Amino acid sequence: MLTRTFLTAGCLALLASCASGGQQRRNERARIAERALDNAGVRADPGRAAAADFAFARMARDEGQWTAFREYAAPDARMVIGGEAVDARQFLGGRADPAQSIAWAPREVWSSCDGSLAVSFGRYSDAEGVIGRYATVWQRRRDGSYRWTYDIGTPDVPQPPPRPPEAEPDEDTIIVGALQAITASTADCEQGADRPERLAGDSSDVLTRSRDGTLAWRVDQTGPESWRMVVEWQRDGKWQEALAFAVPDREE
Repeated sequence: MLTRTFLTAGCLALLASCASGGQQRRNERARIAERALDNAGVRADPGRAAAADFAFARMARDEGQWTAFREYAAPDARMVIGGEAVDARQFLGGRADPAQSIAWAPREVWSSCDGSLAVSFGRYSDAEGVIGRYATVWQRRRDGSYRWTYDIGTPDVPQPPPRPPEAEPDEDTIIVGALQAITASTADCEQGADRPERLAGDSSDVLTRSRDGTLAWRVDQTGPESWRMVVEWQRDGKWQEALAFAVPDREE
């Protein structure tokens, strides 16, 4: 497994709401963040998937939320909205952008060995200031760009306490004004006889796999408006769970 941790100056500042003086600084920080990710030199490209997620979020802020969702959606993309999994193209077609977009940024990215499939997991904030988590599945196209194929998110339960005005947010909030570590990892590349075996009865038949079979994901409906995303990958000589994400969130 190959792992890179990218330290990016003000990565999430590109997601802050627009303001005249601060806007230019946030845009510059966004460009620095994306250059750092793009130049990381990981050919399996979890960094490029992370950069795609940042660019997606910046377009949502600058040009409109649903405009960006349409632009970055794969033809067969699906998304969970209001507790229901829907066809993204049908949901997004002709939908007007809200006055203020949600803001988001990835914290972790997992990629298949060949880079054909990646999953980003991060934090978001909506127009009312509600904080939550999201997961987005990314598929690499023939031209090397990434498009999202599945998107799901849920508000935190309970919500983090509001931060004082003018204070720097802590690491649990969506907007970070200093350094942020993004963990981007690549699955082990064993093939053929060296590939670890999956256990019988592990629901592998319902997993959506990368082209090389080293990363897989699925979303199970666990109730009328409840979902659970699972991401698995080859790591350290065996199949492991990278992410288990329940929607909606529940207070423990």
